[in-house]
Amino acid sequence: MRRVFFFILMFCASLSVLAVQGVDSVLARLDKVIEQQNLYLNQKETCIDSLKRLLQTSPLSLQHRFALNKRLGKEYELFVSDSAMKYYDRSMSLADSLHNLSYKDEIRLCQATVLSISGMYKEAEETLRKIHRATLPDSLLPVYFNCERRLNSYLVNYSQSGIYSTDYLLRQNLYRDSLLAVLPPDEPEYHLYEAERLIARQHNVQAKKILMGLLHSQPEVSNTYARAAYSLAHIYKEEGRSDEYEKYLALSAISDIKASVKENAALQNLAFVLYERGDITRAYHYIKQSLEDAVFCNARLRTIEISGVLPVIDAAYKQRIEEQRRQLILFLVIVSVLSAFLILSVALACKQMKKLSLARRNLKQANHIKEEYIGHFLNLCSIYMEKLDNFRRTVNRKITAGQTEELLKLTKSSQVAGMEQKEFYANFDNAFLQLYPDFVTEFNALLQPEEQIVLKPGELLNTELRIFAIIRLGIDDSSKIANFLHYSINTIYTYRNKVRNKAVNRDKFEEEMMKIGSID
Repeated sequence: MRRVFFFILMFCASLSVLAVQGVDSVLARLDKVIEQQNLYLNQKETCIDSLKRLLQTSPLSLQHRFALNKRLGKEYELFVSDSAMKYYDRSMSLADSLHNLSYKDEIRLCQATVLSISGMYKEAEETLRKIHRATLPDSLLPVYFNCERRLNSYLVNYSQSGIYSTDYLLRQNLYRDSLLAVLPPDEPEYHLYEAERLIARQHNVQAKKILMGLLHSQPEVSNTYARAAYSLAHIYKEEGRSDEYEKYLALSAISDIKASVKENAALQNLAFVLYERGDITRAYHYIKQSLEDAVFCNARLRTIEISGVLPVIDAAYKQRIEEQRRQLILFLVIVSVLSAFLILSVALACKQMKKLSLARRNLKQANHIKEEYIGHFLNLCSIYMEKLDNFRRTVNRKITAGQTEELLKLTKSSQVAGMEQKEFYANFDNAFLQLYPDFVTEFNALLQPEEQIVLKPGELLNTELRIFAIIRLGIDDSSKIANFLHYSINTIYTYRNKVRNKAVNRDKFEEEMMKIGSID
C-alpha cells in the first residue's frame, strides 16, 4: 500500500514537470541534443579510455583484470557490440584461468546479450544452453531471466509471423514474470518490468503511474529512464494520443543520445510517425541518424527495421527537396521578372526625371530672361518717360512763347524718331547680348561658311541677327516682329527666308537656332 501511495505521489509530481513540455519543445530539444551528440560521445570514450589505462597498469591481479574487462564489455554493450564481445571473450579467458564457474556463467550471459543485440539469435540461444540454471547463484538469476526475456523480445520483433511471434511473446512474458520474482521490489528495474507486465495485461492506468514515477526519480541518462519513456509512448499510441506518443519517444531518444546508447528504437519509431504527419525533413534526419547508430553498434535487427522504412522516408525527402527546388526556381523567375520590371521602371523614372529637370532648367532660363528683360525695360520705360516729360516741357514752353512754327518744325522732323529708334535698337542689342553673349558666333555656326554674317565696326547686331534674336526670345509671329522693329511683314518674311536658305541644315535651322544659349 505504501508503495502504491509512493508512486501516486511521484506520478503527480512528474505530471507537473512533464506536462509543461509540449511535443514541439521536446522535438526542438531533441534536435539540439543530436547537434551536440559528439559531446556525449567524447564523454563516453573518455570513460572507456580511463578503464583501458587501468588495464595497462601493472601489476594487476587476475581478479582485478577480470573485473576491468567485464566493465569494459558493459560500457561497449549498447555502444559497439563487436568491442563488447572482444572484452567479454577476454573476461572468459580470465575466468578459465581463475577456475571460477560463476564468473564463466556471468560472462556467458553477457555474451548472449551481445549476440542478441547483434542479431545472432541462434548463437545467443546456444550460449544460454551452456548455462546450467540449477547451478546458477541467486545473484545471477535476474541476469539470466533478463537475458532470456531480451532474446525473446528481439525474436518477437524479428519474426513478424503470427505463429512464431505469439510463442516468443509468451516466453518473453514468462521470463519477465520470473525476473520479477527474483528482483528486489525496491529496485527501479523491478518497477519497470512491473509496468511492462501491467501493459501486457491492459492495465495502462496503473502502468502510467509507475512509469511517470520512474521518469521523475531516475536520471535522464539512465537506461531505465529511456525504457520508461519508450513504454509510456506506446501506451499513448494505443490510446490514440499522437502528440504524447511523439513526445515520449523524443524523451526516450534524448536519453539514449546523452548516454551514447547506439542500440535504440525510439528515434527510428519517431522518424516514422513524423513522416506520417508530414514532417518529412525531421523524419529523414532522424531515420538517417538511427541507421548510423545501428551500423555503428552493429545492431542487425535495428538495421533491418530501419532498412524497411528508410527508402519510403528517403523518397519522400527527395521529393520534398525537388519541390523546394522547383519553388526556388519559380521564386527566382518571379524575382527576376520583378527585378527587370523594377529596372525598367527606374529607367523610365530617370528618363522622366531628366525631362522634368530639363523643363525646370528651361523654366529657370525663361524666368532668368524674363527677369533680365523686365528689369531692363523698366529702366528703359523710365528713360522714355523722362524724355517724354522733357518733350512736354519743351512743347509747353514754345506754346507759351508763341513759337508755333518752331514747334511744328520740331514735331515734323524725322530726325528725332530716327534717333530714338536707333537708341532703341542699341538698347535691345545690348540687353540681348548680355543674355546670349555668344549668339552671333553660334548663329554663324549654323550658316554655310561663305554665307556667315560679318558685322560692321561698332555694330552689335544687324537687321538679320536682330530678327532671329527676337525669335530666340520666343516671339515667332512675323507681324509682331514687324511691329517691334518698325518693318513691313513682307520684309520680315524676306529676311527669314533669305537667312534660312543660307543655313547648313535648312529644315532644322530655326529649331537649332532656338537651342543657342540653352542651359545644359
